[in-house]
Amino acid sequence: MLLCNAAYAAAQAGDRQRCAELLDDADAAARLLGADRNHHWTAFGPTNVTLHRISAAFALGDAGTAIALARTVNPAAIPVVERQARYWVDVARSYQQWDKSAKCYQALRIAERVAPDEVRNRPVVRTLTAGLLSAPAHSGMRGLREFAARVGAPA
Repeated sequence: MLLCNAAYAAAQAGDRQRCAELLDDADAAARLLGADRNHHWTAFGPTNVTLHRISAAFALGDAGTAIALARTVNPAAIPVVERQARYWVDVARSYQQWDKSAKCYQALRIAERVAPDEVRNRPVVRTLTAGLLSAPAHSGMRGLREFAARVGAPA
């Protein structure tokens, strides 16, 4: 998990090469483990490495890669509900970055179904939702205003 967290920090700093190296090292450790585990609440394993690859791709501005990686994940296989919600929020962020508002909103709604309190207390969800509210059209975003009220997004 330390390798995954360091990789995400490298991605946030724009260091694509270091991020890839760290994620590859984390992936090697996950393969040695052999399966997803939640020892000591780490939620570490191959799936979590992929989740960090998604987050890193988004942080590096590569929404297409983030979405492609997200499509390889079975969200039901993510062992911790908080990580499931984070997965869906990262998918939403990537769709927003890719200028696909309706898909962003769909991912946020799924995140809310998975972990309502987790989603309603994340500032990034409020920011994404405020952006959706200011989008020129709300096609495919039925119930957006009610969702915005639930997450406390400014109207």
